[in-house]
Amino acid sequence: MQKMFRGVLKHRKIVIAIFILLTIICAACIPHVKVNADMSDYLPPSAKSSQDLSAMKETYGNDITNARVYVTGISQVDAEKFTSELKDEGDVVSVTWLGDEVDLDEPLEVQDQDTVSDWYDGQGYLFQMVLSDTVDQQEIDHIRELGYDLPGAQNVAMDGSAVSNASSMSTLDTDMAHIMAIAVITVFVIVMLSTTSYLHPVVMLLTIGIAIILNMGTNIFRGTISSITQLVASVLQLAVSMDYSIVLLTNFGKYREKYDDQFDAMVAAMTKSFPVILSSAAVTFFGFLSLSAMQFLIGQDMGIALAKGIVCSFFTITLLMPCILYNMRKAVEKTTHKPFIKSFKGMARFCHKGAIPALIIVLVIAVPALLGSQGVSFTYGEASNLAPTSQVKLDNDTINEAFGESQTWAIMVPEGQWSEEDTLVNELKALPTTKSVLSYTTVAGDGLPDELADADEVSQLINGGYSRIILTSNIPDEGTVAFNLVETVRNLCEEHYGDGYHLVGNAVSYYDIRSVTSGDNTTVKLASIISIGVVLLIMFKSISIPITLLLAIEVSIWINEAVPYFMGTFVNFVAFLVIDAVQLGASVDYAIIYTEDYLTRRKRMGKRRASIEAIEHAAQPIITSSSILIVACLGIYVVASSPLIQDVGLLIARGAFISVILIFFVLPQLFVIFDGFIRHSSLKLGFFNEKSAASQHSEE
Repeated sequence: MQKMFRGVLKHRKIVIAIFILLTIICAACIPHVKVNADMSDYLPPSAKSSQDLSAMKETYGNDITNARVYVTGISQVDAEKFTSELKDEGDVVSVTWLGDEVDLDEPLEVQDQDTVSDWYDGQGYLFQMVLSDTVDQQEIDHIRELGYDLPGAQNVAMDGSAVSNASSMSTLDTDMAHIMAIAVITVFVIVMLSTTSYLHPVVMLLTIGIAIILNMGTNIFRGTISSITQLVASVLQLAVSMDYSIVLLTNFGKYREKYDDQFDAMVAAMTKSFPVILSSAAVTFFGFLSLSAMQFLIGQDMGIALAKGIVCSFFTITLLMPCILYNMRKAVEKTTHKPFIKSFKGMARFCHKGAIPALIIVLVIAVPALLGSQGVSFTYGEASNLAPTSQVKLDNDTINEAFGESQTWAIMVPEGQWSEEDTLVNELKALPTTKSVLSYTTVAGDGLPDELADADEVSQLINGGYSRIILTSNIPDEGTVAFNLVETVRNLCEEHYGDGYHLVGNAVSYYDIRSVTSGDNTTVKLASIISIGVVLLIMFKSISIPITLLLAIEVSIWINEAVPYFMGTFVNFVAFLVIDAVQLGASVDYAIIYTEDYLTRRKRMGKRRASIEAIEHAAQPIITSSSILIVACLGIYVVASSPLIQDVGLLIARGAFISVILIFFVLPQLFVIFDGFIRHSSLKLGFFNEKSAASQHSEE
């Protein structure tokens, strides 16, 4: 190892040049990585709604209503003009309005008022659109401008999944810039306070910044990543990777005092740090990778990106950072300062005194926390991921107030079975949530030959051997009412067609997301515990130490996950799914730092003294690293416009804080209590024998 690192440091210009070249290439790739904000696209191919959506797109294309526009203050003539203008827009596939439902040559007063009220509320007209998958915020804004350009137009409101996705994508870069700015400032301030040079945080940020670019650029090989991965992967990589750079800096500082030559000191620091960083990175790597065990493919998306980020950070910190640090050694010396925090003795004594009360509290709340974590209520839909002050959310409230909540689903059934279709249509019409049902038989009648009906209308309803039924219901995107309706409609379709039907709609996708992810939480938990447990087992050559560490951290995860339940708040399902692996992967690093220090001291002193001194000496790296993660993730919570991303930030920040509290107060006490168990279930620990030492002292 020394020969290898000596060669790396000797040829540091080549190493730096290679990393610069890779960074330039990856930076050029980043703009070409596609980002997807639609969570329903991450349903596994085996999910019913995923199969149905593929069949629907293959047969009919993308023509399920995904946007609504409500324009107030305009005349009927201008509303018809607006419809024509919308149809001329490139991203508009189709438009439906009042004129498609009633005969406008007759006064509205003599028309069916239930139908009229679905499209006109006396103040303005509602237009339902099918927008292409490529629609962006610029096109949404243009459509809004077309509405405002109409004579007398007072307000133009737009909502729907296409509008929500476009809005999410438009704020992605801004949110990411704000999040990274807060993370960088946090790292700079905290590292500066905890190290001895003003340049140390600069070197660390430069190194990890390169690692982040390498990770983001290599996402091009995956084609597309989710918007949540794009937003949180970089800041998590930055926060978690700080542990590795702190280890290297700490060891370099120690060896500088032992060696006259800084070259030898750096080689020694690299050699000493490598196994520690490797172990820590391996634990975090497998913790993040365990997300890939989820059925819901967002886990694979995030797991691969986060694990890949750890690999990039590992190589940049173990190879690149020493080269940069050594090249800047003179500048680092000129910018040295005295440590701002000199001792943690007082904190160690405080933690020792509070250990027993803390352990009792944890024992009392552990089971309720576990039960509470299993009873949390989740949100799945796009509407719940809209910030209360966002334009889309305000528009959604406006349209719902005027016309009620609305969902449009499409049902594909075999063509030609008109009797079965008529029966199904009548059953759908009889449902209390139904606003309208459109099918070939309702438009043309089952006795009208296809060739005599309007060609465009027929192609929308009959195609590829299927007849399509359009069901519009007065329901929200998700929730008990929506999910019950999914079950009801599926049961009705199965009664008539068995498995020969396809059902597509937002709530249908969310229903399947809920079903698919119901077991993912347990899967991720088991995968992360087993993978990290195996790494710890190999690392410490002990059965009891992994159990002790994982027990302390798992309890902290239960407490964190139970908070929303006891507060009565909803949590986005994605945020809740990832917290197990992320909190465990990050927190186990802190536990490892304490454990290694404790085991080293336990070889030459008693268990209580070793536990206290280990807190004192491990406090600085643990507090430094955890503070960065906590503050950076709180920054995510504060600046992110997406409630989903806010949930992720809050859960990680709160989880890291709870984990650190348990590591300082509870973990040391567990080591004291399980001292005998640890001694007899571990290899070659060489614990100091307190009884033997006491016996020798009494004989003397």
